[in-house]
Amino acid sequence: MYETLEKAFPCLRDKELTDEYIEAHPDPVRDVPPIPLIRAVPLYMQWCVTHKSEEGELVFDYTISALNKYARARSDEPEQQNFRFACNEEQRAAVIIFLNWCRESLTLDYEPSLSRAIRNWEAADKFGQGTR
Repeated sequence: MYETLEKAFPCLRDKELTDEYIEAHPDPVRDVPPIPLIRAVPLYMQWCVTHKSEEGELVFDYTISALNKYARARSDEPEQQNFRFACNEEQRAAVIIFLNWCRESLTLDYEPSLSRAIRNWEAADKFGQGTR
């Protein structure tokens, strides 16, 4: 999973947000990161993969919920919700793979948000919605 994310989002190599920042600001929707979402949200997904053993942390809930919210966005405005529109086809596919990884690998119940997020991202990908 880690390699899939890094291939789709090369910005992960730069690690612009620390683990400590993500843990202190677990909700990328409410605590809008200081960097663009196209670089911030993948760091939240990567954190979840890296910290799978800490599954009870709020970062998991909020990351899944944020991905669900971003998939439902109708336009690339406001900028705080434009993640889906900033993603290219490969990146949208990586988000879907990540969400399915959550469903298969995590033991806590993240429903119904997880199912909605998968369905919404699959719908967005089907119609090629994104700008890059």
